Amino acid sequence: MDSIDSSQYPKPREWNVKVFAMPRIPRSIKGYPESLSIILRAVSEKTPKNSIIQIPGSGAKNSLEELCIRLRPMGFVFQNRPGSAWELSKEASYWLETKDEMYLASFLNANIRFISELLNSLLNVHTTKELLMIANNEYLLGWEGKSQVSDRLQWLRDLGLVEFKEFLQKYEITGSGKQLLSITSPVNPNSLTVNIDETVNEEKVPVSNWALNLCKLSQEELQDRKTSIGYVPGNSNQIYQTILGYLQLMQQPISKESIINYSKETYNVSEASINGFLSILTHAQLIEKESKTLYKTTLKGKKLVSDESEVNLICCLQNRFAFILEILKEIQQKELNAKELASISVVSYGYPSEKIDDIRKRLIFLKAAKLIKDCGKNSFSLTERGKKFIELIQPQQAKKRSNEADSNVNTKIVKQQKAELDTVLTEVRLASRDSANPDRFEKALVMAFSLLGFNATWLGGSGKTDVLLKTPTAPKFNYSITVDAKSTSNGAVTEGQLNFDTLLDHKKKHHADYSIVVGYQFQGRRLIERAEKHGVILFDIETLEQLIRRHIEVPLQFNAYTKLFSEAGIANLSLIEDDRKQMIRNSNLFQAILICLSEESLDPETQGMLLPRDIYQLLKKNKEFETSPSIKEIETMLSFLSSPFINCVGANKEEYFALGSLNDAAKKFEFYLQAAVNSSKTFLSIN
Repeated sequence: MDSIDSSQYPKPREWNVKVFAMPRIPRSIKGYPESLSIILRAVSEKTPKNSIIQIPGSGAKNSLEELCIRLRPMGFVFQNRPGSAWELSKEASYWLETKDEMYLASFLNANIRFISELLNSLLNVHTTKELLMIANNEYLLGWEGKSQVSDRLQWLRDLGLVEFKEFLQKYEITGSGKQLLSITSPVNPNSLTVNIDETVNEEKVPVSNWALNLCKLSQEELQDRKTSIGYVPGNSNQIYQTILGYLQLMQQPISKESIINYSKETYNVSEASINGFLSILTHAQLIEKESKTLYKTTLKGKKLVSDESEVNLICCLQNRFAFILEILKEIQQKELNAKELASISVVSYGYPSEKIDDIRKRLIFLKAAKLIKDCGKNSFSLTERGKKFIELIQPQQAKKRSNEADSNVNTKIVKQQKAELDTVLTEVRLASRDSANPDRFEKALVMAFSLLGFNATWLGGSGKTDVLLKTPTAPKFNYSITVDAKSTSNGAVTEGQLNFDTLLDHKKKHHADYSIVVGYQFQGRRLIERAEKHGVILFDIETLEQLIRRHIEVPLQFNAYTKLFSEAGIANLSLIEDDRKQMIRNSNLFQAILICLSEESLDPETQGMLLPRDIYQLLKKNKEFETSPSIKEIETMLSFLSSPFINCVGANKEEYFALGSLNDAAKKFEFYLQAAVNSSKTFLSIN
């Protein structure tokens, strides 16, 4: 255990840059160290990345690539460039050669939070519950379940640093554990700087007018901003100074070769990484190419150097990259962590997918500019500077691109429902990966399916479905659906996690017509085939979100959704596309006829009196319609608009005319809308 001089043991990272989780690798029958040894040996022997690594005693079938990705954050392995072969760090090579378990324990402690701190806590407490309380209350780790503590205990037991007294049901530190404590001191929780705001007494935000002007963007400019920021070399705490250093280096034209040499000597990074970084600076318009091989700092970059303000850099990034100041807007509402912000970026800002790494990079920039601060449990809040800055320049939000057919859908009820929509969908995303709290996902789905108009009931418990949906229609036309919620920490729902016999039992017990499973994402062709065979519909989060958004924009009747629920396997929204298009067509026809009659009321020849055939002639070339509306469609809509309750259109024999202005018609429908809203509220309060 002590064959290596302790002075050679790895030096710990700063607490704030240590990794949160233990290596998620399969456990060998002999323990985690053997598993690690097998994986690292495969790397050293240049085993192909797609090879399945067999761990004795484990049925897991992970490729070397998958396992290396899990080991990379702790510093065991690395790649010189994306896609290249995996290589061992010098520390991993050292351990693989010596097999010194104390060295391995020291390496884990140097790179992962709450290792020596856990050992030190075991001097006084002895259960996972007590250790979890210390982790959260003293070290502000914000863990919701015992899994992180249990993972550490298992690793430390395998390394001989901790033992479990089964007859006492408690953990105790061993002599080797105490030896490690003598080598690597635990972090003093009082030294952790959380919730400290250096800008409390700051009277004015240090930002230049030219930088503020960069934040005033057109809708086109907002839409065209990049989502991925990419790699920046150096320590995250020095990110602003790092960028300034490069801009100063390029004040005069300099060759790419010189930039690469500077980077290797200063930050020990590869050429591929520097190419990515130069791309960031170029896109941010801080540097530009003067020739094929020469780079130089732009006028904007020179202003950034001369004015020396981290907030100016934030403005430069906001101008060219999406979701920078928007983060401040979200954190202004409540404290949020990177995972929550990643979900918000997709739900509220149209990001293509959840990219937590991208969010963390933005948070690093915002922290460097002292616009946000840590507030415990991995969450962030605004500093006083951040509060002043967001008042100084209100973040703009890019309007989401929508299908051309939907561009006219803009009713008051849509606006009312959208007020809660993003909150519900964000919670669904977060809950779908909170496997330690399955009730959370089930409750979130109750809210989600309620937005579709279903009467959704949370049941849960043994022998019951998680959520039961019923259509609020007459019993003769009513149908019901059982919903099984599958939350997984890694987001993937696999075949082994679904019991189709149980799903069918739930459907039978509740006399349901359809069976649905909702999860973040479904993996495996066999899973889909079994779902198809058992008549189960699989809804991933993206599809459910898309369905709800489409329903808010174009609300379909429940009978239309039976087409969607009747086809088993992965939910297929194209099955209801024709119904959606028909609804939009009806809306366009409704609007076109009202406008047509209103305009014609001013015509001295027609006197505002039109036959359905006249309206057809006026509308047949209207660009809102893929195919011209038929006379029958027009007659049906006129019959609706001229009915006694709607009364927006008058009828004189076979001719029709406008009854009042378009504004009058809008007020009438708003009046009926409010009545519908009030009746809904009354119904909910009674039931």
